[in-house]
Amino acid sequence: MPPKKGQAVEPEEPEEGSGTYVFEDGSKYEGAWIMHAVTEGGDKAIMRHGQGKMAENGNVYDGEWHYDTMQGNGAFRFENGSAYDGQWLQNKFEGKGAFTWPDGSAYEGCWRAGVMHGEGTYTDVEGRAWHGKFYNGTGPGLKLGCA
Repeated sequence: MPPKKGQAVEPEEPEEGSGTYVFEDGSKYEGAWIMHAVTEGGDKAIMRHGQGKMAENGNVYDGEWHYDTMQGNGAFRFENGSAYDGQWLQNKFEGKGAFTWPDGSAYEGCWRAGVMHGEGTYTDVEGRAWHGKFYNGTGPGLKLGCA
């Protein structure tokens, strides 16, 4: 039923959009968001969803979000100088990616559940490259210089 003449019409709340949100602790999110039901009763909450950048306690993630989790491709810069650039699944490194430690050592290759797992290359601080299959964060049987 249309509103009566002179009666104010309250606009509907948007279901998605983009913008900047600063949290009480000073952390900041800039990017896309979506309204999503969080209870069976239909209560909704705003969730990061799509491309966005989150800065919190010196850490910065810039990449894809899926219902408030880092998922897809993204880059994470840690406060201590470490950095990860690659694929994510449910807030963990997953798939192909590259991680660099503050001392300059690095790993590029496969990740599973947040740890090095699968084919990859670890380069130490002296620039020596160790290549092979990593298993659950370790590299048994790695070969030096065979990348």
